[in-house]
Amino acid sequence: MKKSLSEIHEYWKQNSHPEKYNLKTERSSYLLSYVEKYIQPNERVLEIGCNVGRNLHHLYQNDYKELTGIEISQEAVEQLHKVYPELAENTDIIHAPVEAVLKHMEKDHYDLVFTMAVLEHIHPDSEWIFNHIARITKSYLLTLEAETDEHWRIFPRNYRDIFEGLGFKQVEQSTGESIKLPKYTLRIFKKN
Repeated sequence: MKKSLSEIHEYWKQNSHPEKYNLKTERSSYLLSYVEKYIQPNERVLEIGCNVGRNLHHLYQNDYKELTGIEISQEAVEQLHKVYPELAENTDIIHAPVEAVLKHMEKDHYDLVFTMAVLEHIHPDSEWIFNHIARITKSYLLTLEAETDEHWRIFPRNYRDIFEGLGFKQVEQSTGESIKLPKYTLRIFKKN
């Protein structure tokens, strides 16, 4: 059964499961292996849907210090402050739905914008955010998303088609098999 945008938001506000999210550190190492190929530690990075901050913390521990995260769940943000106090103190963590934030961000502000299993949950009524993701990304965009699964809270999309239509060129593609996400596609895009 299809859910409304507000139902999807409410679900993620209440069901972020930060205690589970924080356990999958191999996913953050996988992310880092790609980030290091394209982005220097002094460049600006935004994670959309950072949950408890596991990925940002991994980047922070590897000398990436210009970090920002957006997270809809208050519980996840509170856990981020408890589990990673140094990260919380030294990064910009924005507690809000992505729809409320992206349209106010500066053009070409982030050298890298990335998502891991977040865009797949963006309701079709909010697909306008893809334009803003393209607008705020200066150089690279990384997506790791389930592109073909369908569920009441997963909306299948081909992110290559979306972001190449918004002025990016895909420069790399892989699967999430090595991190036990075989239905996920990793895509890295460079802004033209």
